[in-house]
This record gives sequence, structure tokens and C-alpha cells, in this order.
Amino acid sequence: MLNKFLTLFIVASVLVESAFAGYAYGVDIAQGATVSQFQCIKSSGYSTSFTQIYMSAGSGSPDVTGCQNVINAYTAGLGTEVYINPSPNSNKQGYQQFDEALNQLKSAGINVRTIWLKVSLPINWSNNIQYNTNFIQSVITRARSNGVTLGIYTNFYDWMQITGSSTAFSQYNLPVWYWGIYGYGPSAEGTADFNDFRNFASWNSPSAKTYAMNESCCGVNVGKVAYSAGSKFAELVGAKLTSPLAGSAIL
Repeated sequence: MLNKFLTLFIVASVLVESAFAGYAYGVDIAQGATVSQFQCIKSSGYSTSFTQIYMSAGSGSPDVTGCQNVINAYTAGLGTEVYINPSPNSNKQGYQQFDEALNQLKSAGINVRTIWLKVSLPINWSNNIQYNTNFIQSVITRARSNGVTLGIYTNFYDWMQITGSSTAFSQYNLPVWYWGIYGYGPSAEGTADFNDFRNFASWNSPSAKTYAMNESCCGVNVGKVAYSAGSKFAELVGAKLTSPLAGSAIL
């Protein structure tokens, strides 16, 4: 009985500490996961699933598995954020890839509030910085015309290499989700906070951070994400959210 009490006390202390620190935590998943696996993830202390819904392979295509993940995570009681992993050098424009991702979400019965665009892995982008900024601009324009908030996943180095440290999008006040890790696996985790964030382009504060990649949780390969704890998800649950919503955890 005493051990059980101590366990509950420790868990409660951790939750209180996280709340004071202003962070909540989620997992980044790019493979299929069942409802029971998401329930296990939630029981492990994570509040949100960050899910790939568009794949960069080939000329780019919607990730059907990702859409099912959104539904399964929602069913398990998790917040849901989604991201496009684009194919910048394909014959499809940025806005076309956004359209494919958005239409796939809607076809799956998922409401859409926020979509994140990955601007990372410079080797996958053009050497022409103007081409890259035009690609990103086309996605921003399309998202705005559909009433969708667009966030950017990148970091100081990636943004510099891909866009030349462009500040061309500053008027949109795009939220940024950055990564800060030392490699892959548990031994290479960064800190689960924003203390290592450095200002770049027009960003002086982040909304989320990937601090670990290629780890196992509940039988699923995941990345770990810290994000600002000013979550909208609790409000949505209180309002009796009745269908999956992409963009229910941040902003």
C-alpha cells in the first residue's frame, strides 16, 4: 500500500513540475499504431500524437496510415497534430501537395485546424533558395485560403541551408516546431525544454521541440516532442469534441 502511495505521489509531483515548467509532451509517429498502443502511450505520460500525413517518397503522396493514426489517437484520448513531409523536388507544386494532404484528412472525416510543414533535411531540397522559398510560400498561401493554420518544422541550420535564413514569411506569424537532438536513440536525447532555442529568421520563441528520435514506446518507434502547455485540447474535450481534429494540442 505504501509503495502504491509513493508511486502516485511521484507521478503527481512530476505532473505538477511539468505544469509549472509550462511544457506538455507528445510522440512523433510515422508508422501505424493501434488504439491500444495509443492508450499505452497516453498512460506513459504523453498527451499528444504528432503524425505524418504526407510522405516525401517519390513525387510525394498522402500517408493513409497517418490519417488512421489521427483517428486512433483521438479515440485513445490524445491530442492530435499532423505534418506534411513534402517532396520539394517533385513535379508537384507545394500547394498541390498541401491539397492532397488536406483532402486526405477530410476524406477520412478529420477536421483540420493546423498542419505543420517540415522544412528539414536540406539534401531533399533544391540548391536554389528562391525555388525553396516559392515552394513554402505556395503552401502558406493555400493553407490560408483554406482557413488552416500552417506551422513550420525546422531549426536554425535547416532554415539557413534551405531558405538562406529568409525572413520573407514574418508577416504570417507562423509558429515554429524545432528539433534539438544529438543523434538517435535514448543516449542522444536533447533537453525536454526550449532552453537551447536560438533566435533565427523571424522566430524568437518556439511552440514545440523534438528532443528525441528513434526510440521505442509501447511497441512503436517514436520521436519525443515537448510543446507549450497552453493546450487547447482540454477546452475542446470540455466542449464535447465529437470527431478527430488535426491541430487540437498547440496554439
